[in-house]
Amino acid sequence: ENELFITNGVSHGLELLCATCTQPGDEVWVERPTYFLAPKIFESNGLIVKSLPMMSDRLDESGDIGRIDIDRLIDMVEEQGLLAPKMIYVIPSYHNPTGRSMSLIERGRLASFSLKHGVLLVADEVYHLLDWEQKSGEEAKLDNNTDVTSRRPAGIVHFNEICNEANESALDPPNVNRGSDTTIDERIGCCVSVSSFTKIWAPGIRLGWIDAPYFIIQRLENYGYIDSQGGVAPLMGRVMTHAIESCLLDCYLDKLKLEYAERHELVCNLLKEEPRIAILSQNSPVKRQGGYFIWVGFPPGVNSDDFLSYSLESFGVRFMSGSRTDPFPLMEGDVSGVSIRSCARICFADLDREELVKGTLAFLEAFRAFTKST
Repeated sequence: ENELFITNGVSHGLELLCATCTQPGDEVWVERPTYFLAPKIFESNGLIVKSLPMMSDRLDESGDIGRIDIDRLIDMVEEQGLLAPKMIYVIPSYHNPTGRSMSLIERGRLASFSLKHGVLLVADEVYHLLDWEQKSGEEAKLDNNTDVTSRRPAGIVHFNEICNEANESALDPPNVNRGSDTTIDERIGCCVSVSSFTKIWAPGIRLGWIDAPYFIIQRLENYGYIDSQGGVAPLMGRVMTHAIESCLLDCYLDKLKLEYAERHELVCNLLKEEPRIAILSQNSPVKRQGGYFIWVGFPPGVNSDDFLSYSLESFGVRFMSGSRTDPFPLMEGDVSGVSIRSCARICFADLDREELVKGTLAFLEAFRAFTKST
C-alpha cells in the first residue's frame, strides 16, 4: 500500500530520498538529457551520477533523443554482469527538457527491471497532471502500434503493484539496521513518485509530495530533522488541502491546461514556418501533450551554444541550449552528446501569448541570420 509524504517540492523530495535511501559512493543513473539541476542534488549527497543507456547513443536511424534503451540496460546488468545502480532517476511524463512521455510498456519494463534488481526507481512527475489531448492533426500516425495511447499513463508508483506478480517478494521491506552499519549494500527495489504543486498551482507554493511504499515513508518519518519537527509545511499543507477539497485546484488546473495547450500550439505553428527546425517534442508514443517545454533540433553543424550566444547578443532572445541539459562532458565518439548539443529547449509557460509570438518570431529571425552568417 502506498502512502504520501509531504515535502517542500520535488528538489526537497529528491534530497530526502538521497539522504534516507542511499549512501555516499552509490550510483544514480539518469536520462540524457535530464533536468539540469537534479544531478547537483545527487552529487551533493555523494552519489556518482552516470548516464542510462539511451537510444540516441546509436548511430542508426532509431536513435531518438531522450528515450532510454531499455533492452541495452537489461543486457548490461543481466548478461554483461554490470552492477545495477542504487537509484534510477527519470522524468517519464512531459520530460524536461525533451517534452517526451514514456509509453506504458516502457514504464512497465523499467519498473520491472528496478524491482527485480533492487533499484530505487524515482520518477519526477511534476508535469504528470499538466497535460492535454493532442488535436487530431497533431497525433502521431501510429494507430496500429499497441504501445501508443491517448490516455494519461499511471504514475510510476503504481507499477509496484502492476509488476509485483512477476517480482513477488520485491516489495518486502529490507531487514537492515542502517543506524548500526552504514556500510551494508542495501538494495531497495521499488518505484517512487515525487511531485509538486508548483507547476499546477503557483511557483511560490513550495509544497510537494513523495508517493511511495510504506517502508520508504517510514524511513522519511524517522529521518532526523523530520522526526524532530514532526513533518513538513503544515500551514501550506492545510491551505492546499482546502484547495483540493473545495475543487478549487481542479478548476484552476483545467483552465491552466487549456491556456498552456493554446500557447503550445501557438509556438509550434510559428516554428513550423522554418522547416529546418524540427519539433522533436512531438515524437512521443503517448498521444498527449503537456508540461512546459518544446524541444527543437537544428540542422547538422548548428551548435546550440554558439546559436544562443549569437541570439542573445544580436536579437536579445534567450533559450536553453542543449549542453546545459547534459550533465556529462562531450567525449570523442559521443553520439548522444553531439545530438543534444544540436538541440534547444523552449519554454512556453512563462510568457503571455503576445510575448510568446514576439519571442518566437525573434527566435526564427535569429536562426535565419545565424545560419546565413555561418
